[in-house]
Amino acid sequence: MPIDAPSETHRAGHVSNADVAATLSLMADMLQILEANRFRIIAFQNAAETVRELGQPIHAIHAEGNLKKVPGIGAGIAGLITELLEQGSVAEIEALKEQVPIGVVEMMQVPDMGPKKARRLWQELAITSVAELKAAAEAGKLRSLKGFGEKSEQKILKGIELLARRGDGRTPIGVARPLALALIAGLRDALPGDAIRRIETAGSLRRWKETIGDLDILVVTDRPAEVIAAFGILPQVDEVIGAGETKTSVLLANGLQADLRAVEAKHWGAALQYFTGSKEHNVEVRELALRQGWSLNEYGLTATGDGAAPAGEERFFEEEADLYRFLGLDCPPPELRENRGEVQAVRDGALPALVSLADIRGELHGHSTWSDGTASIAEMAEVARSRGYAYWAVCDHSVGLGMVGGLDAERLHQQAAEIAALNQQWVEAGVDFRLLRGIEVEILADGSLGLPDDALAELDVVVASIHSGLRQDRDTITARCLKAIRNPHVDILGHATGRMIGSRPPADLDMEQVLQACAETGTVVEINAHPSRLDVNDVYARRAVELGCKIAINSDAHELSGMEMMEYGLGAARRAWLTAADVVNTQPLPAMRALLKSS
Repeated sequence: MPIDAPSETHRAGHVSNADVAATLSLMADMLQILEANRFRIIAFQNAAETVRELGQPIHAIHAEGNLKKVPGIGAGIAGLITELLEQGSVAEIEALKEQVPIGVVEMMQVPDMGPKKARRLWQELAITSVAELKAAAEAGKLRSLKGFGEKSEQKILKGIELLARRGDGRTPIGVARPLALALIAGLRDALPGDAIRRIETAGSLRRWKETIGDLDILVVTDRPAEVIAAFGILPQVDEVIGAGETKTSVLLANGLQADLRAVEAKHWGAALQYFTGSKEHNVEVRELALRQGWSLNEYGLTATGDGAAPAGEERFFEEEADLYRFLGLDCPPPELRENRGEVQAVRDGALPALVSLADIRGELHGHSTWSDGTASIAEMAEVARSRGYAYWAVCDHSVGLGMVGGLDAERLHQQAAEIAALNQQWVEAGVDFRLLRGIEVEILADGSLGLPDDALAELDVVVASIHSGLRQDRDTITARCLKAIRNPHVDILGHATGRMIGSRPPADLDMEQVLQACAETGTVVEINAHPSRLDVNDVYARRAVELGCKIAINSDAHELSGMEMMEYGLGAARRAWLTAADVVNTQPLPAMRALLKSS
């Protein structure tokens, strides 16, 4: 399987953030195989993640001479990035490619195949690709190496099979989270009530990343053997691929791997911190612990002898917050643990109070049977009321989107009568809830809108979105989007990039231009909370707020259960460091309306 890295020299001036991040990751991987200085490896890994998560084009930062101001990018890596951006390649990396075959780097993608194993197989058996590794394992050739046996060969073959089944190894959170919750519920149902004392997801799922590698579940139990056995026969499990006294790994029917670890209560805090990650965050925390004379692992802290405690003394933590507190830190929310400055922010007392579900007062983008929804306006409104919302915007599709029965100006007026009648009922009943008249207006191929301005001017909320022509070239689709943003009646830019996670890539928008235009015009940027979209993503949401934009988090509900997707949008918003003040629909109705462009 090809690695996520540039396969050929890029033309100077045509290198994207993803290209730079892939190049830095490749550099780190090759250095690992060559057993280079671990601090240099970590530096490249951190820089790759930083560039991957940048909300600005890296070439723009370079053009301003600000590469070295980006956290995690020092002078050496800045020089390497400059060479890549200006020359289209990096001499040091090209030289490393001569030393390390790319296929050896690809072998590291096989589960449990780290850099040391890949190096040995390459140097001692001349294996230089996943295909050669598979053939050698099938032929029984690996057992000739010290430390390898028949079981090792079978494990490697299983890993190669798993890699092929999993594709790029990432599962959308909208698929992974319900599966994880079902596993936990099934485990609780299958066992006596006292068998599970604590249970929680960890890993990238707990951090609310938009895609998940493997599911990690931790459990505190006095009966680990029973719990592990019950986990292996849950209906979602297709195959048990490894089981021990305190850990089991299973393959689910969709190819996702789930690992269950049983830990002692006294180790829960350290285990939850360790397995939540991210790797980059944990490196920062471990380095902090070392400076205080402690070695940190999944069980707790052990004194190194370089601090006040005698070497070998141990500290255990039943709560994650207690571990952080021992190291002098408040406990950072899991969503922030990506080494994007959260450790320093905690130390400086500058960690923001992140937006939460309790802050949400209403939603500004949802659908009914007037277009492609499955429930009436009244039914959707009752769900919104049951969630404690004070308002909900009816934003059915406009004409111009061929796949649904969109609303024209005449049907908008018909819908207005229904909305007015419902609002009058709530006024007479003394109910503090209002429906807002809105539309999700289509941004047409030339940037014009699916409804005329006089129709839009009557509405409380106008969400403008692109649904078709997403493969237009960068300049064309950016200009199309900018034209809509500059319309004085457009309040919100809906799911800006049009992506569908795992199935449709984002449009090739110049998001820096788009977000700057939103800031200049007062256009609110949407985080579409549907887990197949999460658009804009956390990176762009954070950049939008940096530029002065406001954010709306909307579930884009098309059915009665759709508003339950709000938690996914909040996960993205929290990963973006957003506070309630950054989000318009945390405000009471009058204050929220005052933040809209057309108010």
